[in-house]
Amino acid sequence: MKSLTIYTCFAILVVITFLSSCQHESETQVSTVHPIEIVNLQLFVDFEQHGLRVPWQIESLPNGKIAVLDNSSNEVLIIGPDGELINSFGGTGRGPGEFIRPNALQKSDNYMYVIDSDLLRINQFSLSGEFVQSYNIDTRQGVTVKDELTYFDRAMGKEGSLIKKINKEENSTYFIGEAMGEEDQHRDLDREKNVLSRGEIPNSFKNTITMYYSDPHLYVFLDAFSRLQKYTKDGDLVWDQSIELPENEIIFNEVVERAKKPGPPGAVPVYRYITSMKVIEGHTYLFWVPVEKHPRKLVKVDSDGNLDSIYHIPEEVPTFSDFSIDTENDLLYLIAPELGQIYRTNYPV
Repeated sequence: MKSLTIYTCFAILVVITFLSSCQHESETQVSTVHPIEIVNLQLFVDFEQHGLRVPWQIESLPNGKIAVLDNSSNEVLIIGPDGELINSFGGTGRGPGEFIRPNALQKSDNYMYVIDSDLLRINQFSLSGEFVQSYNIDTRQGVTVKDELTYFDRAMGKEGSLIKKINKEENSTYFIGEAMGEEDQHRDLDREKNVLSRGEIPNSFKNTITMYYSDPHLYVFLDAFSRLQKYTKDGDLVWDQSIELPENEIIFNEVVERAKKPGPPGAVPVYRYITSMKVIEGHTYLFWVPVEKHPRKLVKVDSDGNLDSIYHIPEEVPTFSDFSIDTENDLLYLIAPELGQIYRTNYPV
């Protein structure tokens, strides 16, 4: 029994040392990366040009084009490099290629996918906007598409997993990734608020994730922990990296203070560290939540999980929700949904 106790203590010490070294490594990475200032941000497209109302998500297309999901008109606009409207598709409706509440736009090498959270449907289009097919899903948010009939969804702790891989053609579901918290089928919102007010992460928060699939890998950001994971398409973990920006402590402390204050019954303040994630040419880009008196940050992580660059984004009047990078022409695009505007600037490489 004595030897077992010594072994257990030694194992715990090793784990603590490992976790401390990982955190120190992340903090060291951040402190040694010299931020790159983004300058000369110019208005590219607004409502007056194409009736753009609430641009919500953006993706770069070949030949300098961009695709913009307008959350108000329920359309996707394809805009050329000179700002001209080349095509628009979608529109409000329940028919093939139409939307009721599109909330996500994703691009692969050959297709675009629009995810409709109201119709619970994934719509597939060519890169020029022609409708290809659609299929139903069983979730309202958090989905990323692998291919024509396969997508990834949040597992939320089911089967002890973080992610579900659903294949519609095979009618199969595979669970991958290790859950950070237990499956929470019956949320106690008052209890969650109390836990958060003590500066702890509620169980139901622990398995919330943001995903982005870029063949042949799945990238997962653990929303409550500011950790980025990379998986193979079959679900094997490649690496797990913590990203500790100075803003993280501010973001978390603010939500803890909100949890301490009286509020509507059953309301739990939520938090997240990023508003958008993209994977471009093997690099992961994370668009950090804006924090007062801190420059807005776009964080670049390389294919090995190392912090590569931190970009400071000017953000005086508009609040940007999403971004895209045209690597062919080294251009950065940012969208401001509240103003119905798209901005563009040179992307420093």
